Amino acid sequence: MNQVLRNIYLQSHHTYSLRENLRFELAHGSESNYNQQIENGKQRAHRIFEDIFRDSACIQLILFDDACGKNSRFRKFLYHQQFKIVDHFMTDAFKNDHMATTAVTVVETSVANLRRTKVIDGICYQDFIEPGKMRITNAVVFYEPKKQILLNIYDDRGCDVWSDHFQQQKAIYQRFNDWILAYDRYAIDQVFASIP
Repeated sequence: MNQVLRNIYLQSHHTYSLRENLRFELAHGSESNYNQQIENGKQRAHRIFEDIFRDSACIQLILFDDACGKNSRFRKFLYHQQFKIVDHFMTDAFKNDHMATTAVTVVETSVANLRRTKVIDGICYQDFIEPGKMRITNAVVFYEPKKQILLNIYDDRGCDVWSDHFQQQKAIYQRFNDWILAYDRYAIDQVFASIP
């Protein structure tokens, strides 16, 4: 695992507070029509995923707790059980949320082996019980090791994209500028206005 990223997860359970973080609104539209909001959220999540992983051969999944155990749902995320564990460590950074030391496992597989539609849709359905829909309630973070970009789709409402490569982040900022969460827009605009 990228050492910078490892250090982040040793200190915090997200990248939200980091200067380079981009936060995007996924679900948009009428709050009274949650089905439409979920569909909007899924479409945006898939577009951002495709943008980041477009030319990528491999993907790393950052999983929390006993995500790779024998009975883990993680294995349902893959077409074939072809993966390798590239890092595993314990952190207290999640204590405020989970009240315990948390295991972080980083798994690498090919992008083609990931059931990305199932996983992204499952994350978006996290807060909703829909018959026949897989719900993923434990965090799954996607990482592109070559480009060193992290994508954390936290539910149907939003996602964070983080990289310490400023030019690369600025390109993502420009492509998806209309989707930046209004609450964070001023701070994000200030950061990226300072990057040539």
